[in-house]
Amino acid sequence: MYETGPIRRKSVDTGGLALALAAGHGCGSGWGGWDEDNISEAIYAEFLSDMYTQTQSTVNHHLATCTSPEILNETRIRAIENLDSWNFEPSKLPEEEVLVCTITLFEALLSKEGMEDETGVSLAQLTTFLSHLREIYRRQNSYHNFRHALDVLQAVHVFLYSAGVVPPVSILMLRGGAKTWRPGKSVQSNPYLSCLGNQELFALYIAAIGHDVGHPGFTNNFMKNAQTPLSVVYDNKSALEQMHYTLLLSIMHHHGLGVLLDPSKRGTSFRRLLYKTLLATDMSVHHEFMSNFQSLLNEPLLDTSKRQVLVCQALIKCADISNPGRPHSVSKQWANALMDEWTRQAQLERHLHLPTSVTPSNNDPIVEANSQVFFISNFTHPLFALVAAAVPQLTRFATHCQENLGIWQRRIAQLTNRSTPKRQPSKLTLGPLTTTSDFMTAFPLTLPRLFLNEEQHSESGSDSRPGSSLSSAAPFDQISSPCIFPPSPSNPSSATLAPNRPDTAMSNGNHSTRSTNTNVSDSSTAIRAAYKASVRKKKSFHRSSWTQGPVSTRENFPIGAHQLKYSTTADTSLSPLISPIPNLPGKSDDLDHLNPVLHVIPPTSGS
Repeated sequence: MYETGPIRRKSVDTGGLALALAAGHGCGSGWGGWDEDNISEAIYAEFLSDMYTQTQSTVNHHLATCTSPEILNETRIRAIENLDSWNFEPSKLPEEEVLVCTITLFEALLSKEGMEDETGVSLAQLTTFLSHLREIYRRQNSYHNFRHALDVLQAVHVFLYSAGVVPPVSILMLRGGAKTWRPGKSVQSNPYLSCLGNQELFALYIAAIGHDVGHPGFTNNFMKNAQTPLSVVYDNKSALEQMHYTLLLSIMHHHGLGVLLDPSKRGTSFRRLLYKTLLATDMSVHHEFMSNFQSLLNEPLLDTSKRQVLVCQALIKCADISNPGRPHSVSKQWANALMDEWTRQAQLERHLHLPTSVTPSNNDPIVEANSQVFFISNFTHPLFALVAAAVPQLTRFATHCQENLGIWQRRIAQLTNRSTPKRQPSKLTLGPLTTTSDFMTAFPLTLPRLFLNEEQHSESGSDSRPGSSLSSAAPFDQISSPCIFPPSPSNPSSATLAPNRPDTAMSNGNHSTRSTNTNVSDSSTAIRAAYKASVRKKKSFHRSSWTQGPVSTRENFPIGAHQLKYSTTADTSLSPLISPIPNLPGKSDDLDHLNPVLHVIPPTSGS
């Protein structure tokens, strides 16, 4: 999905660098394909270290409080009655019912014959997993929050239920609880649906509910323009989606879902499907997907694994941008939520003197209507129409898109033809940002480097005690870009709000150290040492000379800098940091072939 001519995307790990240097593909410069004049090796190593540490810190922050919720019978019944309907509105649900609806959708999926046995995951495990996942979605986001994740999951369910692939949620009302529901014969006659077995369906559901976990409320374009560390780590290639996948894998391991990622139990194919499905939600690859799916329609008997990937990508993409296909009142609510989020981003862009990468409606009904007409005409309706050629049951949703398009077009005509003086185009007017409190809860590496904490702040004598804070009402311009870091796994109470220091200029190999605690500093040193001792010193390094490293099977263990080491292995499931390498030279379809990972070795009993 990322191949563009002779230049291939680089991985963010040392093995990916070795491949880039040895295989003769791409630019062959730097860790991620950039020139070393632009960013030094050392600062990239620190970003990589911070990515690992912040992932662990973010995931572990809410781990102790994630328990199975008490679900009242009347709440469960209400969820069952609503979840099969296309008129479903998560925005109107009480907070406690959002999680109940999510659990109920997975409970219905487990009613499919063989689902629980093949996945090895129980409803109890899923319940704590979903509870944990919800906590890592940012509630401050008006659009990219857990309600949106539920909306996407429910849309996927409705698509599959309409096609007869999964049972309706109403099956849970039946007494007995036998998990013997089977798809109808029509599914087996459809080459696009028959390729989806239980593991593929489960991966699609997991991708749907986790596809925006940790979303900061910013777009990839914003982070690219702001040169955030996350964009640097992923070379501006689907940075947000890569982060979502990273967080999702880590949360899965904490709740017993790591069995799905075990290479000895089809974990390699599960991981590949999960990764490719989630990354398809990046709209920058939309047109490439449309071309790939058209090719599938032209050749329906394509390799099974490729069919599975494209069909799962199609379904999650339809679900992710399905709002214009919902009833108009529901669609309008989601449009307003997105505009609110874009307005916040535009305000921050203006404050940081960055290019404006989004266009809020500015409370102008014509701007809002025009944006909906553009999006439905160019994205939502063409996507649904294309996918409906493979899954005819989606035709009715394409029809809903067309109906909403007509409503928005008539709205524009009404506003334009009113008997008022000739209307002048409105100028974008954004109020000033008055507080940074909302931004400070975002995943740290998604923030501009200006926001990142400097380890040397203590040298300036600034007060950065864990208890120090800034008033949420403080004017934005009076705040020196503080950043809240999640507490470290070893100290849940260690979250701090530390003042920022001006970014240190990069010259002659000097760099600033970004660290939230001693582990970050130590792990940065470990990464740099491993890096300098191996890859850069061995430009003849070739993947055929790699040796298999030891694999740890423990899922939950404390992280210490002395426990970090590099090894090469086909199992990426143990590393919440490293994503599979897409488009390896000569091995584009095998994403897990000799994929290097950063291992965390569990301590011995005496450590």
